[in-house]
Amino acid sequence: MLRIVDLANRSDFSVGSLRVSPARRSLAGPGGSAAVEPIVMKVLLMLFDAAGNVVTRDDLFASAWGGVFVGDDSLNRAVARARKTLGVVAPGEFEIETIPRTGYRLKGENLVPTERAEDGSGGRRSSGFSRRTVVGSVAAAALAGAAGFGLWSARSNGRRFNDLLQKGKEALEYGDGTSTAADYLRQAVAIRSDDATAQGLLAFALLANAANVNKAVGTGGVQEAQNAVNSALRLDPNEPNARLAQIELQRTTLDLAGTENRLRAVLAGDPNNIFCMRQLWNLLQSAGRSRDALAVIRRAIAVKPLAAGSNFPLAQVLWITGRAAEADRVIDRALIFWPDHQYVRFARFTIFTFTGRPKAALAMLENASTRPQFYSPAAVALWRSTLIALDEPSRANIDEARSANIEAAKRDTKLASQAVISLSSLGQVDEAFDVANGLLVFRAPSASRPGQIAPERRASSTAWRFIPWLFTPPAAALRADPRFAALADGIGLTAYWAKRGIKPDYQLD
Repeated sequence: MLRIVDLANRSDFSVGSLRVSPARRSLAGPGGSAAVEPIVMKVLLMLFDAAGNVVTRDDLFASAWGGVFVGDDSLNRAVARARKTLGVVAPGEFEIETIPRTGYRLKGENLVPTERAEDGSGGRRSSGFSRRTVVGSVAAAALAGAAGFGLWSARSNGRRFNDLLQKGKEALEYGDGTSTAADYLRQAVAIRSDDATAQGLLAFALLANAANVNKAVGTGGVQEAQNAVNSALRLDPNEPNARLAQIELQRTTLDLAGTENRLRAVLAGDPNNIFCMRQLWNLLQSAGRSRDALAVIRRAIAVKPLAAGSNFPLAQVLWITGRAAEADRVIDRALIFWPDHQYVRFARFTIFTFTGRPKAALAMLENASTRPQFYSPAAVALWRSTLIALDEPSRANIDEARSANIEAAKRDTKLASQAVISLSSLGQVDEAFDVANGLLVFRAPSASRPGQIAPERRASSTAWRFIPWLFTPPAAALRADPRFAALADGIGLTAYWAKRGIKPDYQLD
């Protein structure tokens, strides 16, 4: 039986142009890289180890699932995911052939796994003793031993550093909003504090997720990020990821246009930096420029086709720009590759919710294995109320959902954006404006309703916020309302559009 610990202890190897890392559960080849589930990696390892011989279904059940009873569907799904991943990462190089009523075998020109050499030579590392004759005194032998240990230690640290740096990059590309990338990169920096790339990636990892979803970094995290930025830029003034982190640290002093200019300057110096592209398309979406954001996302996917952090935004922006069928295809494919990615689930849930399929969204919500993991119990209860009203828009259901969303926004600002789009989608435009103005506006706009006094207390920050939801289909009722102009003015969007000499997508439509 193959266990998770067996994957962790298995060395990386190559098969043809494909590089396989069982410990990281990742594949890399001419078509890009991909992370796979443990069960898919187990199936792939058995096929690779068989080197073209047939692996029976019974053997797969016994080794991959440990004899635990599962249905044929489980094996069929795992093999299907293995096929899809190989087809994308190493297109045309391998084929998983089905042997009817028997099992599967791997087909390809080169099926002999080769362990990755420790010295980078590309061949299998020898485990034999050196043939060189040891000559000299005991003292000389001791010195040689000490020197050998030092060389081994340096090489070991070098391999460890490279491994941690690669894991950190892959975690950032995965983009699931966790601290995994920062954890890997801290360890890399501890080994080589004089590496500008490691310092820059660490700084970006500490700030990126907080920037995108309005999370608080905390004073300690900000200081750690600033220290990493300073170290990286001392070593390399043009280190792109440190410059990205610096933009985030200085964002409160920049308006939308200034932030965009800085991002585009980084991208001009490092055209394939998908992390910079990610920050840029987030800004464009938040400025109502989803069509332009779509072009940037496609550019990032061309650089790294199987970065999860680029694929779920592609589905979201396709939906936002009116291409729901394409969005479905993209997000369903993403779920095959990354079924446990919290933002992949979120995108699938959101698209279901606001494309006339609230029952499908409710089914996802009620199942812990498919629900977006970051939803709190309060968010789940609030979505449940909204979905029921969207599915059966009776007066009673709408009233209940309206009250629930208004009260939730008052209790917890983290639920306010959810409340805005839910209220708007239910036709409760006045209430949606009340919540949006209270959440977003930096300076008081005109009152949301005739006769209402506009509140005076506003957020002091002039930084742009992560508000792509304001330009999604469920918020269309807000954008069609004359009061949206005051809201856009209050959060700096009007000034941005004027400075750029452009109109947002909804005005072009």
